[in-house]
Amino acid sequence: MVEENNDKNVLDDLLQGTSETVNPLALDKLITKVDELKESGKSLEGRGAAKKAYGLDIGTSRIVSIKQDDQTGADQLNAFIAVSETKFLKDMLVKNGMAYTRIKDEIAVLGYDAQQFANIFNSEIRRPMKKGLITPTEVYAIPVMKEIINLLLPRPEELGQPLCFSVPAPEVGFEADLVFHEGVLKKHLTGLGYKTKSINEGMAVVLAELANDNFTGIGISMGAGMCNVCLSFLSVPVIVFSINRGGDDIDTSVARMLHETANRVRIIKEESLDFTRTPKSTLENALIIYYEDLIMTLLSTLSGILSRAERMPRLSQAIPIVLAGGTCMPNGFKVKFEQLLKDVPMPIAISSVRLAHDPLRTTAMGALISAAV
Repeated sequence: MVEENNDKNVLDDLLQGTSETVNPLALDKLITKVDELKESGKSLEGRGAAKKAYGLDIGTSRIVSIKQDDQTGADQLNAFIAVSETKFLKDMLVKNGMAYTRIKDEIAVLGYDAQQFANIFNSEIRRPMKKGLITPTEVYAIPVMKEIINLLLPRPEELGQPLCFSVPAPEVGFEADLVFHEGVLKKHLTGLGYKTKSINEGMAVVLAELANDNFTGIGISMGAGMCNVCLSFLSVPVIVFSINRGGDDIDTSVARMLHETANRVRIIKEESLDFTRTPKSTLENALIIYYEDLIMTLLSTLSGILSRAERMPRLSQAIPIVLAGGTCMPNGFKVKFEQLLKDVPMPIAISSVRLAHDPLRTTAMGALISAAV
């Protein structure tokens, strides 16, 4: 709590309109925090006997885990398909090494194996999460998510191993849903034996990608359920918000207009969409139309929130925007984002738009850096 108060005091001093000088001691502590975060990012693989930390990105579409001494990570589709239990089905799942769990009188096939089932039977997968949070209408949501997390996380090597997991920014009016979502995950992870804490998705992007900018800039995590944004100044989140639209909205909109399944649209989007070429089909053209609408909604919201902010840090130079998340994976996405950014007036200067080095693992890496400090 003392550290958080120091961050807030420095930030208050640096906000526009302040009449007092910055407390040098408090500023030194904040700069020390920045240095510690940089060092954490540089030395994740060389901590010797230190407890190995974990970073966990719990997204609407995928759950990604990264361990301190194995940053290749692991991931699973955050999805399942439930089918009636039969001996033949169980034997087939075991024979093929597929992930599943038994819930009541049904078998829930988990993760990427669920997608394979859905493709075979031309059906839709079910999601434990919607719009970045546990789906309250999905009765299997919590037990399925716990099982998928268990596929990615072994039992800790020792009690109290540090772990940081991602959470979205609260949507106005749904703060209680976020409290429940975060509480369920923290209780499960703590029950496994980890010492847990959470981090906002946008802030995790900042930690993973903006060390050379002293963790000053705008981190955007564009996921399946929503887009999370964080304006950070010297590693302190100044403005954090989300819009409740993401890649899933693109998929369902295209599927509705073209009478396709959302699952098939998502696969085409992830495997072949390319913003640098002329669309090859009506489906690709529809994907681009809805992508542009999502980007413009995100940029317009960002511009409006920054313009209405009563207090902002004194930014002596332009700051970067860094993009991460599965929704920004198609080839040429960054160029498309830059083109549309020119049409939206921003109240602060943007130096560049960057695509994260590994967009699917960026949030997990930021969570790992936070866990390892």
